[in-house]
Amino acid sequence: MIRKVLHTSDWHIGRRLKNHERYDEFKKFFAWLEGVIKSEEVEALLVAGDVFDNTTPSAKAQDIYYSFLGNVARSSCRHIVIISGNHDSPAFLDAPKDLLKLFKIHIVGQACEDPSDEVIILRDETGEPELVVCAVPYLRDRDVRTFRAGDDANAAEASLLSGIRDHYERVFACASEAAAGRDVPVMAMGHLFARGGRVVEGDGVRSLYVGTAVEVGSDLFPDFLTYTALGHLHSPQVISRKNVRYSGSPLAMGFGEAGQGKAVCVLELDGAKLTDVKEISVPTFQRLERIEGNMSEIFRSLEFFAGQHESIWLDVTYTGEEAPGALQDKIDEYVKNFPLLEVLSLRDETKRTGYAADVASYKSLDEVKPLEMLHILFEHYQIPESQQAIFIPMYHEILREAGAEF
Repeated sequence: MIRKVLHTSDWHIGRRLKNHERYDEFKKFFAWLEGVIKSEEVEALLVAGDVFDNTTPSAKAQDIYYSFLGNVARSSCRHIVIISGNHDSPAFLDAPKDLLKLFKIHIVGQACEDPSDEVIILRDETGEPELVVCAVPYLRDRDVRTFRAGDDANAAEASLLSGIRDHYERVFACASEAAAGRDVPVMAMGHLFARGGRVVEGDGVRSLYVGTAVEVGSDLFPDFLTYTALGHLHSPQVISRKNVRYSGSPLAMGFGEAGQGKAVCVLELDGAKLTDVKEISVPTFQRLERIEGNMSEIFRSLEFFAGQHESIWLDVTYTGEEAPGALQDKIDEYVKNFPLLEVLSLRDETKRTGYAADVASYKSLDEVKPLEMLHILFEHYQIPESQQAIFIPMYHEILREAGAEF
């Protein structure tokens, strides 16, 4: 029987921060994770979505992914189950699934018409079931929503929630049947927003469904489940006493998460019973820090961080009362003497107000989110709020089709 399972999610391999590549961080994380799997004698690995940061991962991102899977498949870990997240391409993840299955690596990238196809039965060396996993991938609108002419936003949201619940319930029914009469744990995996979940400003969590704030209650997950491994939210957290958890992302996705603890969850089992959940802290592989204040305060902070003698990426916000004058040049001149310090983001919040100030403070348009740009245009052309309500849903739909972040 399986005694230890590791839950992780939201790797976002290939993600950049302010156009800076982070491949070294990902390599260090996976080397560390391999060490945890070995030291904890983990026998099954659950990855709850957002393996990659986008639907067309680079060759480097793919190499990191497959190298890790190969190393883990040769370790004490006998089983790996991976589902897709909203950042992933279901077809891309699914493409090698038949080959990977030979190495006991199970991939569920796309929602399946037959719910039993999302129930993975992990077997021991004798062929006996030792863990049943409900591996439900991120459910897209087209997978679960029934469109009806004339539906308003509330009806569409209700239809979506109903479709999500129906899909999970059908998968759970198949899992219950597969586990009937067996003393084996049953676990669920999902990539969604559970009600009560906590997000952090700048953590990179995007809206899952266009024009809605769909959240599912923990009552979705029945009592017979031993544990529910969730992905999508980037902070490690418990959603309910039903052992419904997010492991969170292993790397800080943005400066809003600077200094926030990251973790993976190791589950200990005794037969079908969950005896312990241990959060193991992920080391910080690239330190992020925020600086805010007037010129003297900024330079004091820069001097302090320079004395840390480690690589630090900085987000700097000038909030002094006087116009700083050549702020970028002054900061660049200072940090060039400290190669371990790098300013990735610099904003001046003294010159303007409103959305225009936000845009003017960015280094490039690449840092302006599409939804912010829409509000800038509303402000510039003085579009009444009544008309804004018409444009916003259409704009969301365009963003979804383009695969852009909101």
